[in-house]
Amino acid sequence: MTISAGNLIRILVTLVIAVVSTAAVAEIRSDVDRRTIGMGESLRLTITGDASERLDQLDLAALQFDWEVLSSSSSTNTSFINGARSTTRTLSLDLLPLRDGVLSIPSLSTGSNRTTPIAVTVNPQTMSSSGDDSVRFAINIDKNDVYIQEQLILTVTIEQAINLDGAEVTQLELDGAIVEELTRRNFQRQINGRLWRVTQLRYAIYPQQRGILEIPSLSLTAREVLPGRSLLGARLGKRFRLSEDAIPITVKPVPEDFPGDVWLPASALELTQSWSKPPESMEIGDSTTRTLTLTADGLLSSQLPSITSMSDSATISGIRVYPDQEASDQLERTEGFLGQRTRSEALVASGSGSWTLPEVSVAWWNTDTDTLQFAVLPSTIVSVGSPVVDTPTIAPATDLVAPPETLPIWVTALAASGWLVALVLAYLLRRPRANDPEDARQSNNEESLRPLLTALKASSRQHNAAGSRDLLLRWASLHYEQDVRTLDHLQGLCQPELADEIKALELALYGHSAQTWDRGAALYSAVRAEPKHNNTDSRHERELYPTL
Repeated sequence: MTISAGNLIRILVTLVIAVVSTAAVAEIRSDVDRRTIGMGESLRLTITGDASERLDQLDLAALQFDWEVLSSSSSTNTSFINGARSTTRTLSLDLLPLRDGVLSIPSLSTGSNRTTPIAVTVNPQTMSSSGDDSVRFAINIDKNDVYIQEQLILTVTIEQAINLDGAEVTQLELDGAIVEELTRRNFQRQINGRLWRVTQLRYAIYPQQRGILEIPSLSLTAREVLPGRSLLGARLGKRFRLSEDAIPITVKPVPEDFPGDVWLPASALELTQSWSKPPESMEIGDSTTRTLTLTADGLLSSQLPSITSMSDSATISGIRVYPDQEASDQLERTEGFLGQRTRSEALVASGSGSWTLPEVSVAWWNTDTDTLQFAVLPSTIVSVGSPVVDTPTIAPATDLVAPPETLPIWVTALAASGWLVALVLAYLLRRPRANDPEDARQSNNEESLRPLLTALKASSRQHNAAGSRDLLLRWASLHYEQDVRTLDHLQGLCQPELADEIKALELALYGHSAQTWDRGAALYSAVRAEPKHNNTDSRHERELYPTL
């Protein structure tokens, strides 16, 4: 069998797409709890995969060049999302570096899938500032001066080479600042062959007043647990207290040249948008959802401003905007918090045309470079085209021949009698006829409407807003004997009772995402109450001027 070059290329492309698609769906992910550590400190490597991955069969040989595996543990988590079962497997490894420098956690393979390599900086071994040979206590800050509302990270470190009982650290209390506690870190550190357990308490601090902010003196109190046990339990040794001095922080005011209404000091800030359907290729009746997302590194979500909605500006003729309530979230990262604010709004095209959504700009202060910057979202064009409608071909009019100016008397008599016959026929034609094509057409319409109404009733009972909208438009096209493509168009044809229910349906479809539609019964009742539509005038006109 001979395969042409074109077919061979198509086969190869299909195979490549299949391989790439499989690789994109099935994957294993890896991450570490710290990317900068000291020599002798351990870190935790977490590897995650789906139910099909055998993480216990990972080949860890490549790790042994730069790392020592201190311990490992595994877990399985099962959840249900939209009725679908999802299983995740996790493998956790505690690793100790064998040398300092920039080390790589290499790509690890389960056979068909591999993790992404991770670079970790290992600093030379250092000694802690206070404490004895068995317990050390220190506090550190990442900056000595910050702007008002800028994020400051405070780290409290406890190192212990012995077992402790009742270890407590002074509670951090600050006036004139917001304090958010970050996840506690626990790892191991090896110094001169001696193994130390390390605990780090971390806080994100946001000063609210200019001037000097003082981090108060903090203390560690604990009691040593001696080896062996007594008759009463653990043998307790000496009780001790370690303290660190207060630390002054300079808090700078907002720069005078900052133009924004909301002060945003961050190390990075981004404004993005996404569309559920391209806005430049819509038709009347189409809808799309625009989602704007503001993300700031080093700020809480409560510090971010509200995102301007299109519904706040002047009404755009031809487009209806249904804004959703804003959502906010904040993610904890190694460097602190990442704040995020999101606004979604549905756009429904009710008329054709082209509109330009204005540019969106957010001013912010880059704390890394100490400069003013702007996050800009360019203007967006929304284009709505008219639906394609088949235009019937109209036959050319037939030229009429003018009658002669003089007619014989017998022609005049025949014309008079013809008018008399026409009047009689008109009277007869106005009477109901059993086989009238108009009656047959209306009968066909009623037969088509019956299953639509049954389906609409079922959809309404199930509170299916999207399905009820589609069935409602199909019903309207038959009921009003015209092409009804949008709910706007239908509101202009129906009675006020049905128009009110359509507005409620629109709010459920395009309004707040958490809003449910519970007016199905009222919508169906309004549809059944809608008067029957018939073209009485046009029918009478056809009867008065029948085609003979």
